[in-house]
Amino acid sequence: MKKVNNKNRKKTFYFLLSLVLLRPSLDIFSQIEFQIHPNLPIFNINIIIGGLVFLICLLFFSKNIKNIYSTPLFYPILLFLGLCFASIFYSIDPFNSIREFIRIITIFLLYFLSYQLIESKKDFWLLIKIILISYILPGIFALIQLIFGLGLPDDFGGFKRIYGTFAHPNPFAFYTFFILGLALALTLSKTRINVTSWFLIIILTFLLFSTHTRSAIACFFIFIIIFGVFKYRQILLAGIMIFFFAYFFSEIFQQRLWELIALDPYSSVVWRFRLWKDIIPISMWQPWLGYGTGTFTNLVEFYRGFKWGSLEAHNDYLKIFVENGILGLIAYFWLIASLLFYLLKIFKKTINQDKILTLGILVICISLFAASFFDNILRETALQWNLWILLAGWLKIQLKNPASF
Repeated sequence: MKKVNNKNRKKTFYFLLSLVLLRPSLDIFSQIEFQIHPNLPIFNINIIIGGLVFLICLLFFSKNIKNIYSTPLFYPILLFLGLCFASIFYSIDPFNSIREFIRIITIFLLYFLSYQLIESKKDFWLLIKIILISYILPGIFALIQLIFGLGLPDDFGGFKRIYGTFAHPNPFAFYTFFILGLALALTLSKTRINVTSWFLIIILTFLLFSTHTRSAIACFFIFIIIFGVFKYRQILLAGIMIFFFAYFFSEIFQQRLWELIALDPYSSVVWRFRLWKDIIPISMWQPWLGYGTGTFTNLVEFYRGFKWGSLEAHNDYLKIFVENGILGLIAYFWLIASLLFYLLKIFKKTINQDKILTLGILVICISLFAASFFDNILRETALQWNLWILLAGWLKIQLKNPASF
């Protein structure tokens, strides 16, 4: 197969690493919006960055399209993206659909790009290091917010939530869980006890709980339970201790937990249920193909207005169903099932350090897919970029697929 020469590959690989490093620190700039002309839509810096990355990735793949077919997950990704693209032509808001399609396709173009560029474990471990380093600046900002009480006030609970360099505490919480899961898997895979690694894990755990994002904290406990059941009973015990410590020493944790159990009518949980109850009957008017990618907020705004709060779905599967119908939801579930199949296959064949890291990546994915029932995980662009870039690298190294530029 035709290959890009090594010099060009390295340049492109370093470009990919720069995206991995910088995107989490730029998320907050999505709040800085501007409009070139009154008749044109509103833009922000991250939309422009995403558009440029989309064009660069598209240029690479237009020249090397023949080498992509053998990439794992190619067909489920193709079907899902194909349905998203087709929805532009019948969308109730074509421009919004184009913008959301570009955002979604960029995630998977980066996945394909990563799969082509990573050729060795040395490349993959460099990628892992850059992913971990990408958290330093968001983590520092989060610590400053925590120490000086500069977090974002919660709309329902009256307390403050840290958000680092992200636009909201929720995306920061899920990115923190992503980094924490990787750090735990890497630390547990080593034979020697590394005091520094465990100290950083404690800080990450503390920052995660300080976001007060229930879904992300639930992801952490799912991770702990699965790791504890499969291999590390000490981790399971530590998770139980963390839960009781948080419950007895944090009034906010107690409040958030009991809101969930008692279904407090003023909580964000009940707000979600009301939103879903209102939007599901509307979705049944277009059950097969939906209303068009990126139009969920249009429908909520039209039928409920802004007075009920956020217009976001807080449920990826409902959002896909509303926007792309039953066919879109089936395509997305096929993508998830195929990814989990590959990771389980790798888990069965690997040993020692690779097995533990595979289990970590697998549990991170399971946790995030579970959290997608209650949050906008697919909307968290920084997380999605780095997650799918990581997945592509690990699949390439472990499956030894010869496909390359």
